[in-house]
Amino acid sequence: MVRCQSKITTMRLLYTLLFFLFSVSVFAQLTNESIIVDGLNRTYTLYLPSGFNSNISLPLVLNFHGGAGNANDQLYTADMRDLADEQNFIIVYPNAYPDPNSSQETNWQVVTSGDLPFTVPNPHSDIIFIENLIDYLHIEYNVDLNRVYALGYSNGGGFTFDLGCRLNNKITGIGVVARTMYAETYDNCEVVHPTPVVTILGNEDSISNYDGITYEGTLYYHSNHATNDLWIENNNLVPTPNLTFMPDINSNDGSTVELYSWSSEDECIGLYHYKIIGGGHDWPGTFGNMDIVSHEVIWSHLSEYGMNGKLDCSVSDINLNSSISSKNLIEIVDALGRKVHHPTNQFLFHIYDDGSVEKKFIVE
Repeated sequence: MVRCQSKITTMRLLYTLLFFLFSVSVFAQLTNESIIVDGLNRTYTLYLPSGFNSNISLPLVLNFHGGAGNANDQLYTADMRDLADEQNFIIVYPNAYPDPNSSQETNWQVVTSGDLPFTVPNPHSDIIFIENLIDYLHIEYNVDLNRVYALGYSNGGGFTFDLGCRLNNKITGIGVVARTMYAETYDNCEVVHPTPVVTILGNEDSISNYDGITYEGTLYYHSNHATNDLWIENNNLVPTPNLTFMPDINSNDGSTVELYSWSSEDECIGLYHYKIIGGGHDWPGTFGNMDIVSHEVIWSHLSEYGMNGKLDCSVSDINLNSSISSKNLIEIVDALGRKVHHPTNQFLFHIYDDGSVEKKFIVE
């Protein structure tokens, strides 16, 4: 009897161990990854939602850290893992590459020309990094290219604006916290599809000034008002906003929230600005204002949209004086026609669904 009981106990322990190992394989999906782009090892943190199935095409959220930060910082600031599990999307927290022009700080590239005084462009392109990363994630994890969203904090928010302008054909919508638009981004913004935008900014932000930043007569960052006007024009929105006073859930945080929202006449595209009255250089919901959670409200808006506007609107409902680019990457092959999942030191052929092929050489 004792021997039998011992066997039962042993089997229970074995089943418990197997269950634990199985649970780890199913639920531990946060990994540190890398990809070679322009000869540089570019790194990122990847989170696949619970029950991930590569046969199902899922939305992608790119979440960018602030200046001199890293992916772990942004994961702490804007942890979207529970939300990803609930609503089934993939999250990537990319790392900026050390900037030799700024004491090797990990800053996202927004300076492109260096024409403005005191500015020097980075020697590497973060736009190309993200473009390659989206293509790779599409092939490797079946990312839904109709639903690729970007959000970021501070310098990462400025880069998110840049993505919305310079990589607009691959970015569905953007969310920016604690930043207005850099002058070069503003002046060179090219939008090829209806682009939903969510911004969150404190009117007492001493780093990303609500009224923009001008230094020695040179405009470096546009005001929040000018930033809104650009996206109103880009998306053909009705210029008069709706104002909503958000509930003051936490009366001890010293701030309140006003939501200004614009939409097109058919309500198929929108712009949303959360003005934090009394707010500083914060990420509301994690630090600073606690009446909203920045990443949650950004997702709640952007998740309603595809590349043609709101998912419940037909293409014919959208009125925008530009055409949507439908060019999506299908696969990458080598000279012998073999599929390539990891960059190598050879010429690779990027094949798109419009029949076009691009020849690229990525150095590892």
